[in-house]
Amino acid sequence: MKNLINDSSNIRVGILEILLLLGLLFGLASCQAAPTKPTQPSQSSPGQPAVTPLPAANRSSTTTEDDSSPIPGTDEVLTVVGVPANQTLPLFREPSLDAEILCRVPPTGSSLHPQPAGDGEEPEGWMLVTYQGRSGWADSSHLALQQGDLPDELVALGQYVTAALRSRNYSRLEEIVHPQLCLRFAPYPYLRDTDLIFCPGELAGLLDSNTLYNWGNFDGSGEPIQLTFAEYHDRFVYDQDYFQPDVVGFNQEVSSGNAPNNILEIYPDGIMVEYYFPEIDPQYGGMDWRSLRLVFVNQDGVWYLTALIHGEWTI
Repeated sequence: MKNLINDSSNIRVGILEILLLLGLLFGLASCQAAPTKPTQPSQSSPGQPAVTPLPAANRSSTTTEDDSSPIPGTDEVLTVVGVPANQTLPLFREPSLDAEILCRVPPTGSSLHPQPAGDGEEPEGWMLVTYQGRSGWADSSHLALQQGDLPDELVALGQYVTAALRSRNYSRLEEIVHPQLCLRFAPYPYLRDTDLIFCPGELAGLLDSNTLYNWGNFDGSGEPIQLTFAEYHDRFVYDQDYFQPDVVGFNQEVSSGNAPNNILEIYPDGIMVEYYFPEIDPQYGGMDWRSLRLVFVNQDGVWYLTALIHGEWTI
């Protein structure tokens, strides 16, 4: 894999601000910090979920500190999802909101290792995990299966983008969209010359426009995709809550469709982050999977967003 770590002096002030917001530079977020007393999580911003572990019965279980190995027989790792930029994911000594908080995982925390519960059964809504050598109970809804690995900078950018899309705030993307390549919108995984591309200065007002755009053709029927930008956003950008997915692929394809991935043909130096739901409704046996792929390209030491690619099963 190519080296993705760049000289910090080349990173824009705006990106540093994003990293600060995401808590990457705050000692409070580190699980190497001393344990803290239980505190009520701060209120999240409008449109963002509160980070509060799901209610569960108090059950005694001993945490395994300084043991960062995964569950025996597995190499599964997890990443934090759905945590607002101004909050952290607490790890509790017991699966209870009243238990001692051992440490706090930043919203971009990755490579957490699931641990076996002491009695062989995990309380509903909780998971015992290890992060930076400290183990504790976390809200399982804020943990996603992680595949691949990327530097914190790109993890942070991906979460910044999905948070902006979740709130339908495209103006927040303008400073991180590539100034020359602009931003491609692809309704299906295979990129085409007909994909619509909008540049940074065009993004802010698109959601309020009544203009019908031709985004390509619907898979299966071949009918033209004639939608306003707002309609396209709801159908082909944020049709699921990608801020809090089930699986995250860090520069690794994780979706299960049959459409070829030609990202590197269009963006030879591109890096992909994929947010994936393997199943929406169990009755369809996984045929209704959904994903959102973000493509970033580095220019002069700065990472820019260049594509939003929707994924679903295609014929």
